[in-house]
Amino acid sequence: MKALLLVSTGLMVFTLLGAQTDPGKAIRSGKVVYEDMAKIEIHLDGEAAALAASLPKERKSLKSLLFNENASLYANEKASESSADPMVESGGSMVMIKMMEPDNKMYTDFTARKQIEQREFMTRMFLIEKDLGAPDWKLTGNEKNILGYPCQEAVRQPNDSTKIVAWFTPVIPIPSGPGEYLNLPGLVLSVDLDNGKHTLTAQSIEAVDITGKQLSKPKEGKKVSDAEFKKIVEDKMKEMGAQGNGSGTRMMIRIER
Repeated sequence: MKALLLVSTGLMVFTLLGAQTDPGKAIRSGKVVYEDMAKIEIHLDGEAAALAASLPKERKSLKSLLFNENASLYANEKASESSADPMVESGGSMVMIKMMEPDNKMYTDFTARKQIEQREFMTRMFLIEKDLGAPDWKLTGNEKNILGYPCQEAVRQPNDSTKIVAWFTPVIPIPSGPGEYLNLPGLVLSVDLDNGKHTLTAQSIEAVDITGKQLSKPKEGKKVSDAEFKKIVEDKMKEMGAQGNGSGTRMMIRIER
C-alpha cells in the first residue's frame, strides 16, 4: 500500500515595527524548546481504508532553537528513549506506525541576513542557501503571555487558503524563531498555521551562553539554490500527482505478519 503524507509549512516574511523592551529582562543568548504538532490526513483505498481509521490523527515532536545576537540554529531535539512506536491490528496483521522526523536544520545569520537550510526531501538531502528576505508581517495589536513573556501577534496571509499567526516577545530582542518563522522585532514563541493544522509552541526558554561552535552551519546535502529546490519539489509533486512544498513529517508504515 502507499500512503502520501505531506504537512505543509509556508515561507514567512514580515512588517517590522518598533517595540519597547526592558533591558534588565532581555535575553540575548539561550535555548528554546518548541512542541511541533501537525494534524495528519491519510487517505487509503480498498482494504487499506479500514487501517486509516486506526492511524494517528496528529504528530508531536520537539524542536530546539539555539540563539545569540549573531545567529540561530533550529533543529530536532533528541527524542525520548522511552517513546515507543504504536501498534495497531488490522485484518489479523499487526501494523507498526513509525514516524520519522527528517534531519532538517535552519541556520540564520542575522548580520549577513542569510539562511542555510538542510532539508530532506524524498530520502535525498539538500543544502539550500537563501537571503533572509524582506519582512511583510502585519502586527494586529493583540497581546498575550507565553511562558510569562508578554507577546504581540503578527499575521501573514500569503493566499486565500493559508493564514499564519505568530506571537513574538520584544522582551527577547532576537529576530529569530522556529525555522523560517522569524524576522520580527523579538523572538517568536508560537506559530499557528491554518487554524491549528500545524502549530509550534515554546515549551521552555533557558538563558544560557551559546557560542559560535554550538551554532555550526549545516553541511550535509547537495547544494542548490532556493529556486532550484522549489523546482525539484514541484517536478516531483507533479510526477506523484500531489501537492506540497517538501517540508513536514515523513510517515513510514511497516506491516508485521
